Amino acid sequence: MRVAVRATEEAVIRLLKAGHPLPANLINREEEIRLPVFQSVEAVPVKNYGIEGTGRIVLARGRKDVWFVDIKRRPSKVSLDDSKDFITVRDQLQSKFSGQKVTGWLVTTSTLDPKAQAFIDSVECFATPGAAKR
Repeated sequence: MRVAVRATEEAVIRLLKAGHPLPANLINREEEIRLPVFQSVEAVPVKNYGIEGTGRIVLARGRKDVWFVDIKRRPSKVSLDDSKDFITVRDQLQSKFSGQKVTGWLVTTSTLDPKAQAFIDSVECFATPGAAKR
């Protein structure tokens, strides 16, 4: 089954609710990643979780796992500083959901700096560059 990622909240929510494994080429890994079963998947403002900013994230909550998806729709490359901000959000969410494992997934319409990709990989999160805008 071919899975494509679109950089919209609705598309990411459908993908997470479906529960299909994420293909390796989609998340720059050697093996596909099996998604946990989520009880709720919704787009929420980051301010709801004490994070500064005006953006929204897609938050998927399961019994043992919490995933959040940060969608970046922009023409410029995602830098190392952007990836550090992304991991900071993950760390803040981890403090809110202390009994569960929080995993981050960055979906962007642009490209990723190789250092940013390496940093995201090093903290066991995922990134998908070149997502379709619609």
